[in-house]
Formats: sequence, C-alpha cells, structure tokens
Amino acid sequence: MIIPHFGLVRQYPLLKDELLDASDQALKSGQLINGEFTKTFENWLQMKTRTTYAITVHSGTQALEIIARWYGKSPASTGTIQLPNLTYPGTLNAFLTAGWKVELCDTDNYGIFVPDEKSETAACIVGLYGRRPEHARFGHNVIMDGAQHWLVANGAVGKGMAISFDPTKNLPSSGNGGAIVTNELGLYNFAIAYRSNDMEEHWGIGTNSKMSEQDCAQILVRTRYIDAWQKRRADIARYWIDRFKNLPIKCLCDVGWVHVDSHAYQKFVIYTENRNALHTNLLLDGIESKIHYGYTLGELPVAQRLKIVKPDLMSVSIMLSRSVLSLPMYPELTDLETEYIADRVCMFYDK
Repeated sequence: MIIPHFGLVRQYPLLKDELLDASDQALKSGQLINGEFTKTFENWLQMKTRTTYAITVHSGTQALEIIARWYGKSPASTGTIQLPNLTYPGTLNAFLTAGWKVELCDTDNYGIFVPDEKSETAACIVGLYGRRPEHARFGHNVIMDGAQHWLVANGAVGKGMAISFDPTKNLPSSGNGGAIVTNELGLYNFAIAYRSNDMEEHWGIGTNSKMSEQDCAQILVRTRYIDAWQKRRADIARYWIDRFKNLPIKCLCDVGWVHVDSHAYQKFVIYTENRNALHTNLLLDGIESKIHYGYTLGELPVAQRLKIVKPDLMSVSIMLSRSVLSLPMYPELTDLETEYIADRVCMFYDK
C-alpha cells in the first residue's frame, strides 16, 4: 500500500467533468480576468469568512504582502511587526518585501504565537496547521495569515486576513491563487488598485496580481464540496487522536480542538521525540509523511543576515521544529488507509 502525502491526483477523477465544464464556460466567455466567475467567488468568500470585502490575488503570499504594504502606511504603524518563529517562510518574505522591520516571537506548544494584548507593536498571527487562534479578535493592530485556518476564521480577521488557494490547501486552486478578506474599506480600495498596477489614478505603485476566470470557475466547483471535505478531515482527526491517546506523542489538534468549527485540519501534525525514526519507518511502510517545519524562521540565512530579533535555542518553537511530523491528511483517504496509518504508527511504538 502506497499513501502519498497529498491527494490531488485522487480528487481530479471525482470532479473531472465539472472542472472541464467550468473551464469551458470561462474560456468561451472571452472574459479571462475580472469577470463573473471572479465576482461570484469573491462574494462566496465574503459569506464564508463573514467579512465585508474579499479581493482575489495571485497568491497567499502576495495577499499578505499587500495587507502589509497598506497597513505600513497607516498612522498606527510603528514599522515593526511581530511574527511567530515557526511558520512557512512566505510569511516572513511578505513583510520583508513590504519594508517592515521584523521581530520573531516564540509560540505556545501548538505553534501559535500569542501577542501581548496591550502591545502597540503590530502582530501577524498564523493559524498554524489549521488551528483557529481565538485571541485574534482582540487586536486593533493584528494582521492574520489565514493560509491554513481561514475556513474556520468565523469573522476574526484582524485588520485583514490573507488566504491561500495553493494546490496543497483545503480549498485548492488548479494553479495558484490567494485572497484578502477584510472589514476595512481602506484596505479594500488599496488592494483593488494595487493588484492592477494602480491603473486608475497612478498615485501609487502596484503590481499585476489576479486569479484567472478559469481558476475562479474551477475553484467554485470545489466550493460545492468543501463542507463535506472538512467534515471528513475532522472525522479522520478524531479517529487518529483516539488511536494515539496512549502513545508517547502529542497531536497538535488534540481533544480541545476536535471540532469542525474550531480547526481546519489543514495538516495533521504530531509531536514526538522519535520524529526522524518514525518518519523513516512510515516511508518504508509506504506512507509519505512530511516535516512542517524542520527549522524556524530565525534559523534562515536571511534572518541571520538581517540580525532579526528571535527566540533563543531553548524556545518552544525550536523544540517543535525538531519534533513535528505531518501525516497524510485529505478527504480522499479511505477508511482502510486511515486505519493502516494508525496501525503503523502504533506498531512503531509497540516495538
């Protein structure tokens, strides 16, 4: 039995006819960007995230960069942003590209950075692995990187939230894609102008950053299934957490988070001191696990070169990076495969 880490190759045959029909509808319209499919998808995003505005762009990283550029011009901005030390490097890149000074902060045992509620320094909060950061509601100076948890954001988007439709995400695009959702009219107007090279007024700079009509048409097909897919992810998570409860591992979406409305299950991540050995054994058993992430942002060469403030080597984020392992997690996993993965993890510790 071979179980790949990602399941896109399994998804396509199930949706093939609908996806091809959507592409045909988009292509024959002759309106290949900024058309009805884009508008319909943006309206769906507003409703799904319970926000006032949604703007599609080329990627989740670019969405975060646009938010950073807008907020960097705000009178409330101090020019410094606090980021979690453990997350995907794209989060760091977005703020460095937008000209911010960065401070890297430690996380809790689930990989979530909890900013000081009274701090005047802006913070970017990441819903790592799909966990919804409940404290995101309090900050007047909070930006959300929602690439992994946006499906359960429930309106908690701070000044603005960046979304990714990377093919590895819960709601994947057939290519690339991202979006900004916000309740701030100023951010909405800025993003609309910025993603089109500020073509209307030419007062500011901008770039060309859009999703195509074909991508939006295809992702609208997937929106019909996303709730069922999320339920399946939650069911798999519940099963594994129950199977692993007596093992010397910690599931980073444990009992307190096993609810379809509080965790998006973008990844199923375990913490174990035997990470490398388990990783190797699972591969020998035909199970492709991955490490998200094997290093912290503070260890990247760019952080060393820029002398970015960061947690020390005894920090929680460093500890997590040395011991986290992601199991395959997608709706197309069969019950047999779900049981097989659990069996092989349990057998590893039985040895």
